[in-house]
Amino acid sequence: MAAAMEGDDRAEAMRWFLVLNEEPVSAADRAAFARWLAGGEGRVAAYARAEELWDRYGAVKPAWQRMQARRRVNRRAVLTGGAALIAGAATSQLLAPGRLLADETTGTGERRSLTLADGSRVELGGRSALSTRFDASHRLVMLEDGEAWFHPAADPRPFMLRTGQGLIIAGSDAFDVKCRNGLTIAAALDGPLRLRPARGAPADLAAGHRLAFDIRAAGDPHPCRAAEVLAWRRDRIVFEDESLAAVVEDLERYRPGRIVLAGAGLADLKVTAVFDLTRPERALDILAETLALRIRRLAGLALVTRAG
Repeated sequence: MAAAMEGDDRAEAMRWFLVLNEEPVSAADRAAFARWLAGGEGRVAAYARAEELWDRYGAVKPAWQRMQARRRVNRRAVLTGGAALIAGAATSQLLAPGRLLADETTGTGERRSLTLADGSRVELGGRSALSTRFDASHRLVMLEDGEAWFHPAADPRPFMLRTGQGLIIAGSDAFDVKCRNGLTIAAALDGPLRLRPARGAPADLAAGHRLAFDIRAAGDPHPCRAAEVLAWRRDRIVFEDESLAAVVEDLERYRPGRIVLAGAGLADLKVTAVFDLTRPERALDILAETLALRIRRLAGLALVTRAG
């Protein structure tokens, strides 16, 4: 009976690992994961094992590269095979489809500077993924995950950036884009941007402004300063009246493992702070001190609850 329960925990841990590594992760999924994790220490160990299998990606990458032509992996199919694959342990090829089929990816806490085929410059933030599709008439870039700064090269072909929420059309001025929990956050730093939500009306974003949009509509623009938007390129991250859920999602790209908010109302707590991205654990400690939280660190997981 104990062995069966352990097997069930492993299968469920892998299911949760896949869910939490495919964007966007809903607040409901995060809450459900927190409840599952609190059900026993064996679940913590099972999730740590799932993370270990992920870290072995380098050994199985060539097999997944052969799938590039498909460009997509059906998550249901991966989940269906999850129990069997985790039982296989050492040779598991479980990967998050959105980012691991991308042309360029960064790991946790990694930044990478790129020059695209047209001469455009890009810097990718932590846990980010990007692909390109250039032809004689278009330049299409796909930001599959994370955050990136773009400086498009001057070119008669339009420069279009696609995210899960829609398109951004730019000229040759620099801009920044972040994907976060079902939203695309675009910052027009040096020139205007044209935004096209997948199912909504287009919107124009003036230089010096930032807004978030989902697949249906663009939100209201707000003034922004390039130094704050691009602080991540200098190992800093700035939050101004952001929800704790948003802060956690950003910090996870610079901290190994997962940060889980376990408690009613935690996700909506407001945060104004500047954190050093090279010290994400210190950032968590500061959040705990200022918001009266308790953080329990468990095999790469940080379980956040209210203090007391």
